[in-house]
This record gives sequence, C-alpha cells and structure tokens, in this order.
Amino acid sequence: MSSLKRLVQLSFGFFCALNGIVPIYFGFSSGKLHWSRVLAYYRIIHNFIVIGLTIKFIIDYWHFHTHVEQSRSKLMELNTFTHFTIVLLSLLSCMECAHRQQDRIYAMIEKLLDLDRLSIELGYIAPKSHQRYIALLVLAITPLLALRLFIHVGLNAIRTKLGFDFPCNCFLSECMILGMSSVGFGIMAEICQCWWRLQTGLKRTLLDDSLPDQLNQLLQLQRMFQCLIDITAEFCTVFKFVLLCFLVRNVWCGIVIGYMLVRIFCGHGVSELHLYQLYLAFVICIQPLLYSLLLNCLTHTTDSLMETTKEIVRESQGHELLVERSIQWFSLQLAWQHTNVHVYGTYRINRRLVFQSASVILLHVSYMVQSDYRSM
Repeated sequence: MSSLKRLVQLSFGFFCALNGIVPIYFGFSSGKLHWSRVLAYYRIIHNFIVIGLTIKFIIDYWHFHTHVEQSRSKLMELNTFTHFTIVLLSLLSCMECAHRQQDRIYAMIEKLLDLDRLSIELGYIAPKSHQRYIALLVLAITPLLALRLFIHVGLNAIRTKLGFDFPCNCFLSECMILGMSSVGFGIMAEICQCWWRLQTGLKRTLLDDSLPDQLNQLLQLQRMFQCLIDITAEFCTVFKFVLLCFLVRNVWCGIVIGYMLVRIFCGHGVSELHLYQLYLAFVICIQPLLYSLLLNCLTHTTDSLMETTKEIVRESQGHELLVERSIQWFSLQLAWQHTNVHVYGTYRINRRLVFQSASVILLHVSYMVQSDYRSM
C-alpha cells in the first residue's frame, strides 16, 4: 500500500514538474520532497513557452474572426474571447502562485508528510471507506488529462473544418492549469486523510481510559489537529487567486455551454461552420466543468471534517479531571475555527456554491438569448 501511495505521489510530482509548476519532486525510495535546480530552470523556460503559445493562439483567433466574415452570433464571439481571456488570467495566476508561493507550497507538503509519518507511527489508520473515496477522486483526474489530450488532438484534426488556418496551441496552457489544480487537489486530499487518521486516534484515546499517558496523547493530538487547521488556512491564502480564477472560469464555461445548447436545439438556420464552432465551445469548456465536480466533492468533504471532530469531543465524558479540562479546552479551540476552503473569505467552495453558480449561469444565458434572439 505504501509503495502504491509513493507511486501516486511520484506520478503527481512528475506531472506537476513536467508542466512547470514547482521545482520539487518525490523520492520513490524515501518518499521525501527534494528541490531540483534543473527543474527550476526548466520551469522558467516552460512558462515562457506556454505564455507565448497562449498569446499567439489568442491573437490568431482574433485575426481569424476579424478578417473572415460569416453569419455567426456576435454574443458567442464575445463570450468565446472572454473565455480565452479568463484562461489567460488563470494561466497567469498559476505562474504567479508557482513562482511567488513555491516556498509556502513546499512547507505545506512537508508538514503534511511529517504528520502522515507521525500518525502512521502512532498507529492511527483512516477508515478504508474514506481511503477508497479519496483514491477514487485522485484517480478520476487521470481521465480528465486523457480527455484534454483527446480534445487537443481532435481540434487540430478538424481545424480545417472549423475554418482555422493556425494550430490550436492551447494544450500546454490547459495542462499547466490542470497541474496547478492537481497540486491543490493533492494537498486537500492529504489534509483529509491526515484528519481522518487523527480522528481515529482521538476516538481510541478518549474511549480507552486505561492508557497511562492518555493526557499526553490527547495534548499531542490537539497540536496535530491545530497544525492541520493552520495548513488549511495557509492553503486558502496561497491558492486564493488560483481559486478565484477557477470559480470565474467555471461560471463562464457554464454560460458558454448553456448558450451553445440553446442555439443548437432551439435555433434555426445554423450553418455547418457555425455548428462546428459551437461544438468547439463545448469541448473547450467541458473538461474544466468536470474537474469542478471533483473539486466540489473534495471541498465538501473538508467542510465536514470539523463537525465530525466536534461530535466526537462532545460525546466523550467520564474522564479524569485533567483530561476533562483538556477536552474542554480542545472544544473551545475548535469552536472558533473551521476547515472550509474559501476564496478571499467570501465564497466557500462546496456543493452549495453549485446552486449559486447555476443561478448566475441561468440568468446570463437568459439575457444572452433575449439579446441575440434575431440571430437564432
């Protein structure tokens, strides 16, 4: 099991390093993080190439729509350009986070690995159902990468039918955005697993009053829980701009796909070229939306971590005086803290946010349909 976990860590590290995210990698034999000067130089070169190809693609797309006259929706053009602008902002946010926050990202991962090793040494094991849940979420990212590769190959194969006389150089930028998202996804997954291990240790410590060092174990668990809470708050600070661009892009992808569906199924007189361009909008936006479903499931899980721990603490009773005081202090400590993943302290990323985003998408699509009714 440990070898499989290290293989997953190694694959994550290789994918992120290949996409110029952070100049660190996992050692397969040791399972520890290592800095690499070669990866640091590679990241700089890679980032310049990616930003250059992305800007070139946007400029080519702009020239294509400027010089080619055809019957198409002006609103669809505007939304497509807005989407590419948001992709560019998302790419810049990933580069900014990778360059300015690399030390903090390294420190977070290092602390999580230390907590993981310590909890295993103490015999704290997460429930198998929780482990399978996290494993399925992590493995679900691989089909999204395969989907992105399929979309890129398909776009370059049918670009003549789309009327493009230039290559679709958007694969590297999308992979870099997915790579930075995978770093955040992996950190949150590791937070959940460490938290579940500590919950197992907390239950065992509170239920067994015969432990000679029950108070010391309880104090140690409190410090480890507080460390995880601090890492969660640090994560929200480090990835706040990345998460903001992620939210904006998801909403805009929903708007583009919603309007595309309305034009295809409710419109009339759609040309073959126009139909291909609507399909282009669909395939570009579908992968970020699928990833958002995975992220919402994981962030919803992190939301519930604190409440479960509070219930465990509330149900414990009948301990010695010092242990009881320690439990009361721990309850007060948990009362004013949380494990929510939020953006600038305003938007909490969980399943509730899906309904708010869907409302914005529905209102905007309705506005677009009313504004562009004649061309439909």
